[in-house]
Amino acid sequence: MPLSTLLNKLPPRNICLANALFWLVLNTIAAYYNYRMQLHYERPAIYTDIWLEYLPWWGNWAFVAPLVFASTQLIPFKKTQLARFIILNIIASIVLFFLYWFLTVIQVALIQHGRVTFKIIQDAFDRLLLSPLHIDFLIYLAVFCAGYALTYYTRAKQHAVKNQQLAKQLVEVELQSLRSQLNPHFLFNTLNTVASLIRLDEKNKAVKALSELSLMLRKVLENQNNQLIPLPQEIEFIDSYLTIQKMRFEDKLKTEVQLEGNLHACQIPFMLLQPLVENAVQHGSQLESNQNKLTLRVACDDEQLSITLVNKIAHTDDHQGFGIGITNCRQRLDKIYKNRYTFSLKEIENDYFETRLTLPIGVHYD
Repeated sequence: MPLSTLLNKLPPRNICLANALFWLVLNTIAAYYNYRMQLHYERPAIYTDIWLEYLPWWGNWAFVAPLVFASTQLIPFKKTQLARFIILNIIASIVLFFLYWFLTVIQVALIQHGRVTFKIIQDAFDRLLLSPLHIDFLIYLAVFCAGYALTYYTRAKQHAVKNQQLAKQLVEVELQSLRSQLNPHFLFNTLNTVASLIRLDEKNKAVKALSELSLMLRKVLENQNNQLIPLPQEIEFIDSYLTIQKMRFEDKLKTEVQLEGNLHACQIPFMLLQPLVENAVQHGSQLESNQNKLTLRVACDDEQLSITLVNKIAHTDDHQGFGIGITNCRQRLDKIYKNRYTFSLKEIENDYFETRLTLPIGVHYD
């Protein structure tokens, strides 16, 4: 195992500093406990001397523990490679124990004698053999288990983030699929409107309709990668669409758009309103009467965006909508807002039909 690879797997600096502080605190507690015991048995004791005497035994874990953590990241647990896992960890523990004991012997020699000679090293080593080595093994085991717990926690978080990103990408693909269904559908119907104006020899209206259509297509291109756009842009898109439809149906369609609140603070899925408005226009076009009123009310406050669409319907209308518009709208709302929206369609008095939609404010689709 290259040393550089091991060092690259060390915990972050803040964790290393917390680890060093932890072992110094344990050293302080152990030294204080021994100091009190010495005083209890009326033996001469100086706390600072005892603290320094204990430092090699506790303080060196401040250096070794991060290496144990790093080894747990380099030796992942796999059921299919259990023997390899055990062998590598035994080798790593032997290396790290020898490092710990080597540092301890050197520091004991320096603290007690201020120099290092063969005889002093031998005495320090003899003291090491007489120390409670089982405590070292228990400490290593505790650090080892903590290291694998931290490693698996970190990997679980990474997997959770990755799964969340994959789920979001899947939703994005599904939304783009819905948009790809909607755009040709809208374009086909709008071009039919322009073709009808040309057949009726309404050239000026046809030119105006093509101009409005070009503005709408520009909006489509500008927002092809955006699921949410500012509400005023969606209103502009609807205005262009209604302008074209009023040219087609003339006196059969009367529209009114009512806006309330700070619309610039609201966002809405792009082209969400268009199929709803188109659905209402198609209902009105089935009627024989003139001046079939279509009212669109949009209100935005600090908590929600409210959209109400009221249009005239025929007595025999089954209200199931036209084409993929309503179904497409529901699917997009489900994927973006989950259960945080309301969407209702119902018949009201005097042969009118109401489509009501409420959306939460502050939803960001990144």
